[in-house]
This record gives sequence, structure tokens and C-alpha cells, in this order.
Amino acid sequence: MTVVNALIFSKYAGAMCCDEQTTIGDVRKMMSSDKIQKIVPTRIREATKLEAVYGGTGTTAIGDEIRKGIKERLSKDFDSQRSHKDKHEMFKSIDDIFQMGYEEMTKVKHRHINDIMSGYFNFDTKDYLQGFYKDESGERIDIAQKELKEQAFDLINWRNASNVDSIFLNAAIIGGFDESGEFKICKMSIKTEMTLMKASSIFETVGSGSDSAQIIFSDYASNKTLDERRDHIDRVEGMIQLLRATNGAAKYNMGVGGYFNIVLFDGKEDDPDKRFVEIFDSRSKLASEIVLAFYHDFINYDVAYELIDELIFKNTKSFEDLNTSFVNASSDKSKMGRFLRGYKV
Repeated sequence: MTVVNALIFSKYAGAMCCDEQTTIGDVRKMMSSDKIQKIVPTRIREATKLEAVYGGTGTTAIGDEIRKGIKERLSKDFDSQRSHKDKHEMFKSIDDIFQMGYEEMTKVKHRHINDIMSGYFNFDTKDYLQGFYKDESGERIDIAQKELKEQAFDLINWRNASNVDSIFLNAAIIGGFDESGEFKICKMSIKTEMTLMKASSIFETVGSGSDSAQIIFSDYASNKTLDERRDHIDRVEGMIQLLRATNGAAKYNMGVGGYFNIVLFDGKEDDPDKRFVEIFDSRSKLASEIVLAFYHDFINYDVAYELIDELIFKNTKSFEDLNTSFVNASSDKSKMGRFLRGYKV
């Protein structure tokens, strides 16, 4: 599993963060998963002010199918609109993207459930609901056996049916903005309730690490006034909390780990390279360590704030200079070094 976190800084800005760990079976870990990906094709991003990403948790293949479905629909709709006379009409709103994601998630769920049912019983969900199916010769066969009907019901509703865990244990956050520039996030779940929920607060979190992240986010948001939550979250302060929540998920959940992938959104920018920025290398690792060191009293808040601001947002200093400044600011360099390498100090 994983954790995918999102935080709204202001009406036009926000960020998302995830880890890169994937567990294969019950014994093997892989540290190279790309969990937050663009779902708006490049040619559409360049022609319109539409940005959206899909941050998925669960089975990688399921998320890939959903993302592919969204991209294909967007491309088809874009080509159709370009051939229309009214080219000044907004292509898609971010709310349209949310709905599209929900519809594609529903399709993927139904398709995979039907594949499994067909393999087990030779009939699919539609046949189950109508009470019969037809064999290869066209002969009607009633689905009447009580045990068979219960098994099919369990598969459809994820009741005592671990063989469909890979389908139902999928959720995602979609974040982005349209021509209005307003940054929005929503959560989608493939579980039996098939939810689509716009964020009711300034944050959202999904994945096995979401229980830990939610505690940190809730504590932070509850100490902000309504006016601050609506449009006045300091972006550096918010980024520190986003990293803190992801660090917390990695500490308390076995399924979360590795480097972090950080995505920044700025709806006031027109340049695609500035309104959407990804940080996924040594800078993201250093950022997570800075926040970790601050919350374990190796550096003070002013130092952490300045380093995160420079590392994530300003980018006027080299990684080497920032790393050196971080180490030199420590109250105990040797102890902090051991702590960050995993020693008990």
C-alpha cells in the first residue's frame, strides 16, 4: 500500500506528496513506484490552462487503467471540441475531471469483477442480477443454486472474498485546477460504497498510511481559523506539515517508505512548467529529513522554514549548499547524522 497526501495552501495553490514504496505479495518491497501522475495530455496542457494529477493507492495496474481511461476520454473530447466552431468555450473544469475519474474507476471495477466471475462461474454481474445466463449454444441456464448465488454475491460486495482484494483496495486523490485557477482536491474510493468526495477541509489523504497522516493534518487544521483555512495557509508552513504527515505515515505504517514525490500547483501561473512542478529526487529526500530533524529538536523552526522555502519554492541555492547549511545548523551533528541513518539515539 502507500500514502498519498494533499494540502490546499490558498485558493490558487496547493501540493501533493506520496511515497514510492510498493509491496509485492507479503515479502518483497519495491522503491520505484510512480504514484502521482498527470492525467491531462501534454498537448491539452499546452493549449488550455488545465492541470490535474491522479495519486493512486492499491494495485498499480488498476490505477494505470483508470488514468489511461481519463486520458483517452480527454483526448477524444478535446479533438471533438477543436473541430467545433466555438473554440473559446472552456474545455473542461476540474469538477468535470473529478466526475470523469469516478466514472472510469467504476468501469474498471465492474470490468475486473466481471472477469473474475466469468472465470469462476461462466456468468457475469449482469447475468447474476437477471437470474440466468446463456451457454455457448444459446441455452438458458437459471442461476438458482443458493451456494452459488451466495458466492457470487460475496465477490460483487467484497464479503469474505480476499480474491478480489486487489480490486477493492484501491483509492485515489485527484488534484488540480482549470482556467479559473482554483486548486481543488477530491478523494475517490473503489470500495463497496464507491465514493467521490470533494475535500471538506484543507487536506485529504488515502492509503494504508492515511490513518497516521490524518491525525497530523487534523491537528494542524484545527488550530487554524476559518479565514486561514479558506485562503491563508503559508505555503512553507503548509509544506512542512505535508512532509510531516508523510513522514508520520512512513514511521507508523509498514507499507509506506522510500523517497517522496512532491507536486506543487500554482493556478496563477500561465506557463505549464511553472504552474505544475515535481520534486522527486535528492531534494525531496533532504526536505523530508529537514522536517524530521526539526520535529526531533536537532534544528529550530526558523532554520527549517528557511531551508524548506529555499529547497522547494525559491531554488536559488544548490543542493550541496543547502545540505551543508542543514548539517551546520544542527545542535548535534553527529547525533543527527546517526538518527537520520536509522540508529536509535
